[in-house]
Amino acid sequence: MAKIFDYLKLTVFVCALLIGVQVPGFVEQYKQNLNARVSESSQSLSAFQNDADKYFAGDINKLIKHYQTNKDPIILSGGDNINKLVTRNQQLINAQAAFNQSILSPYIHVFINPITEIRADVWHNYSYVVVLNEAAIVAGVVCGIVLLALFELFIGTLVYMGSLFISPKSTTTW
Repeated sequence: MAKIFDYLKLTVFVCALLIGVQVPGFVEQYKQNLNARVSESSQSLSAFQNDADKYFAGDINKLIKHYQTNKDPIILSGGDNINKLVTRNQQLINAQAAFNQSILSPYIHVFINPITEIRADVWHNYSYVVVLNEAAIVAGVVCGIVLLALFELFIGTLVYMGSLFISPKSTTTW
């Protein structure tokens, strides 16, 4: 039975290792997706920024206000749409800055505080790769050790709980 448990632990470790080496690839694909969206968003906003530069000394908020104070519903709606573009662009730029803060910030950003639609899109379109660079190896080993420790803790807890409910046979003789 001990041998089977050893093989089971080894299997858990290898599976966790394989999951862990995927983490840097996933983070890299998230980064590429985020950068592409920042670029696209900035490009979509550039024509309006040019108008703001030309007529409002570069203040796009004044351009938006100009649109929003117009009584024509089409122009008014255009102001709302420009405002949405500006808001989205700022959200993406802030996410990009948070992503690039430090060595760990990409992982923190992707797994704790992502733009959920980008993470979902990357997850949906993720292509599994095994990149054996330093980050992938470290992530794989850490994931393997942590999941193996959790597995052993879980099994140990089950064994302990089982021992509480299974009473030893009574050795009382009459």
